[in-house]
Amino acid sequence: MCFVTSGFLASVWPDQAADTLQSQTLRLDLSRVCFPGASPPIREKVFMKLVTAIIKPFKLDDVRESLSEIGVQGITVTEVKGFGRQKGHTELYRGAEYVVDFLPKVKIDVAIDDKDLDRVIEAITKAANTGKIGDGKIFVVNLEQAIRIRTGETDTDAI
Repeated sequence: MCFVTSGFLASVWPDQAADTLQSQTLRLDLSRVCFPGASPPIREKVFMKLVTAIIKPFKLDDVRESLSEIGVQGITVTEVKGFGRQKGHTELYRGAEYVVDFLPKVKIDVAIDDKDLDRVIEAITKAANTGKIGDGKIFVVNLEQAIRIRTGETDTDAI
């Protein structure tokens, strides 16, 4: 159960509610008070996407520059290892042959407004494309909420 009015405070602590509210020592936003297992307050639907691209490491600067040119202000980059259809490969080191199962890749995460999705996908695709196997993948998922920790801004204001 979610409470959306300050009447909850008055019904739980009737003796102290009036004094507390009048003295303004309690500064809770009671419009958002919820308890475990409760349904969250109904929010206006915001459409955001989280775009995750797995690319070759040497294409990172090209992708970053391409995203910057279309106005993307922030990305998260993680070094990862993996394989797709190309599987692994063998390498020769000091005369011995080794099988390399996982190839080094870079994962880029970008939180965007839904309206920018096509431009972001196009920018990543053009910048990361070499035309060879292993160029990578792009995944898109719905993003329910974003919060900027410093200011408390939410959703598209936070990205």
